[in-house]
Amino acid sequence: MSSHLARIPGARVGVWYLLTSLGFWLLFHLGTLLWHQRFQAFYFREPAILGLTHLAALGWLTTGLMGLMYTTLPATLGVRPKSLRMARIQYWFQVIGIAGLVLTMSLIPLPRSRVLFGLLTLVALVLFVHNAASTIGRGREWRLPEFNFIMALFYLAITGLWGMMYVFYLNSGLAPQSMVHLKLHAHFAGLGWLALTVMGLTYKLLPLEMGGVDVPQRWGMAASVLINLVLWGLFFGFSYEVPEVIAGAALLGLAALVCHAAQVRTIAQPRFFLALSLNGGGRGGGQVRARSLPYTLASCAFGLLAGLLGLLLTTGVVGTGFAVEYAYAYAAGAGWFGVFVSGQFAWLIPVLLSRDDTDEERQGPAWRRVEFSGQVAGTALVTLGLLRSFSPLIVLGAAVNLAAGLLLLVRSMRLRGTQAALVER
Repeated sequence: MSSHLARIPGARVGVWYLLTSLGFWLLFHLGTLLWHQRFQAFYFREPAILGLTHLAALGWLTTGLMGLMYTTLPATLGVRPKSLRMARIQYWFQVIGIAGLVLTMSLIPLPRSRVLFGLLTLVALVLFVHNAASTIGRGREWRLPEFNFIMALFYLAITGLWGMMYVFYLNSGLAPQSMVHLKLHAHFAGLGWLALTVMGLTYKLLPLEMGGVDVPQRWGMAASVLINLVLWGLFFGFSYEVPEVIAGAALLGLAALVCHAAQVRTIAQPRFFLALSLNGGGRGGGQVRARSLPYTLASCAFGLLAGLLGLLLTTGVVGTGFAVEYAYAYAAGAGWFGVFVSGQFAWLIPVLLSRDDTDEERQGPAWRRVEFSGQVAGTALVTLGLLRSFSPLIVLGAAVNLAAGLLLLVRSMRLRGTQAALVER
């Protein structure tokens, strides 16, 4: 497995994206630590919160998922990337664009510069959509994950164009001011791009990490179909102001997350490990250690929590205050998506940078590592602090998350110091 991934074209550029994503993750939690009091007084359009939101969604999560796709899809699809040169160009457009966009949204309010950095980010997204769609389209097989990826790329393109429209609104009022636009933009990004990509990567990579076990994907298919229905249900519900449609979409969203968790359980259940052992797979006499599995399970738990909070919000059970909306967004972004990205990072970086598999095997199972328990605990504390509007919990959780990210960075840099050459052909 290690030698297979280390030789794929695009491994090096994928590592760039993954390490840069980790850097954005640290900046996001640092910003949360510094600006925690703003969550109690301001809504998502407040400049500091806009900056933090895009730092997480574009910098941490989107960059990380792009790194995962560049690193793994060519090997799993049996094809070469469409263009490694395009991926490198996109990297610089993306890093400069996101950094500039976040700064001009929060600390340095320069409207014209915000447009420029927004356009750079949009160009990066378009390059990625073209590059990834071309690579996936030439794959040797099409199954559920590939359809998830294509739909996610479609939603990413819509999200980028919608976001650019909102940038023009911030500068000149060319688009009507409406919370509907902001909520739809956020859900196209969250459910359309991030959720479908996370699902596709889960169904593609978790069996691969366990040794190539082939499992039925009925629950995954149900989850993917429901997520698409939820997205368009929210679109029409918000557009025509029909609360019943929005609440129904939220209920379907919770059902989709239950199906996703059931698919993860199907992949991870013992009988498939047994089948792999009987076929001679894995290490150490057939034992398979899926290092990302604890992260994936924790990700599912946060996803279910986010789905429940979303349902409570849309049904009016918890009122209309900001606290639950912040908790909902954080549980989905930092919990469901963020913990998953960290799990893939914890698996792939040692595989790609270690000289041999024993380097990261000696570190023990993921659930015993401080950075895993720290991220899960920190994310739970921040979510609870946002839900209760209790600043000390937000501060404590952000500090714990920041420490977990620093530990993960130190571990990665130590591996990078002894990294084997990554081959690009």
